[in-house]
Amino acid sequence: PESIPRAVRVVSAVTAVVTLTAACGSDPPVPTVDSPAAAPGPGVDAGPVVEVVPAAAALPPLDPTADPRTPLGELRAGYLPIWSPDFDWAFPPEVCGSAWELDAIAEPASTGDHGVLGDVSAAAALSVMRYEYLLSHVLTAPDVLGQLCVAVAAVGSARADGLGLLAAHLDGGTRSADRPSFPDEVTIVAAGPAGALAVACTTLGHPGAGTSKGEFFDEAPVAASLRAFLLTISVGLEDAVQDLSYRVSGVTNRAAGTCAEMDAWAAEWAEAAKGWAAEGQIWTHVGRTVSTEELCDSPPPGGPNECPRRWGV
Repeated sequence: PESIPRAVRVVSAVTAVVTLTAACGSDPPVPTVDSPAAAPGPGVDAGPVVEVVPAAAALPPLDPTADPRTPLGELRAGYLPIWSPDFDWAFPPEVCGSAWELDAIAEPASTGDHGVLGDVSAAAALSVMRYEYLLSHVLTAPDVLGQLCVAVAAVGSARADGLGLLAAHLDGGTRSADRPSFPDEVTIVAAGPAGALAVACTTLGHPGAGTSKGEFFDEAPVAASLRAFLLTISVGLEDAVQDLSYRVSGVTNRAAGTCAEMDAWAAEWAEAAKGWAAEGQIWTHVGRTVSTEELCDSPPPGGPNECPRRWGV
């Protein structure tokens, strides 16, 4: 990662409409429980669902065959390269095997109260774990709805790369042999007003790769990948409620023999952040490691309160 992407706008979170409206005293459009205009796609419950009124103008569809019938579908068609009529509907977080409830379509934010993130280091670490889990989840069982899961976890180039990789799997009828996974520990190297820089080590080559404790391994992993993540403060665009979160916007990898090389990797990126600060960007050294044990067993009092161990359960 070399720089923080340019900011766009603030909005979003499907499940927080009533709560945040009452708390903030604002009057965003209230979701209805009437069925949207489009007929449900195969396998979708034909009963009432929440129809979300997006707070952003729709882009032209990426898929020339797209035929969205709701405002939500029109918005998603501008970001997701393979169209499905299911995108006209709102989906619960279980679609992605994660408890996460952010809007799938988000963009970098220029303003907003970062205090809603709670413990910013814990929120950044959770964002990295979620990105690794959701991307590995959709590549293990590729389907068109998986594009929503990639979009939940990422913005910018990371989202484009993830969607492209999923599209290639769908086109070729291939899937990843690894189980959905995420790093057990994430180190937040530096942070700024618009994002954060984090590093983690993931193991490759065996089912369950990515859990540093190795509880899923039948034998020792054969390789490791040192990964650096640029995280950007982002907001969802699928409704009119403000909701900020970290999303992965850029990823850099380096193959390694073992995860023992993590300290040197973190130091290398700390120097990079120092260089960005010298160029006039606002970056502050953090150097804090957050584990799943901390997130699950001792969550910060101010949040976030989400346990990665429960994903996919």
